[in-house]
Amino acid sequence: MKIISRELILIVLFTCCLHVKGQSSADTIYEDNSISQKLYTKCFENLNQGSIIFEKYPQFKRTNLCSLMYCMMLLSFPEKDIQLAGEDLLRGIAIQLYREGNPVRMINGMESYTKAMRENENIEDDNHLVYISYADCSSPYFLSRAADVINKETSRLLNQNK
Repeated sequence: MKIISRELILIVLFTCCLHVKGQSSADTIYEDNSISQKLYTKCFENLNQGSIIFEKYPQFKRTNLCSLMYCMMLLSFPEKDIQLAGEDLLRGIAIQLYREGNPVRMINGMESYTKAMRENENIEDDNHLVYISYADCSSPYFLSRAADVINKETSRLLNQNK
């Protein structure tokens, strides 16, 4: 049963991502090319956190776990070692984004997408923070937990340079 649910989650996740990538601008009314969307889906090829853990799970062999979006989903798995590896990957991405000059703050809640767009109009105002909305009104616990990991790492990095 666990294998079926894991495979189902991966299939749904990848189908959604392929659907988004497969759409052309002629197919959509609105195309999000915002900095927050670009950073949320940006692939960091040089991540090595947790790679040893994933070798024992065959379903991850062909998976490129390299973006905030994908790595946040890892916290939905029941296996603690996958969750911990996901947290390590999220911290690694937060560090790389910080070093690139794009520290991120994950936000959710009613109209969080609008808030992120408004806050990102001028990223020079608050330590160059880029706000990323990961859910409107409510979100599953694993996404909130992933956002906490990212936000804590970003805060740590920002505070160490004060």
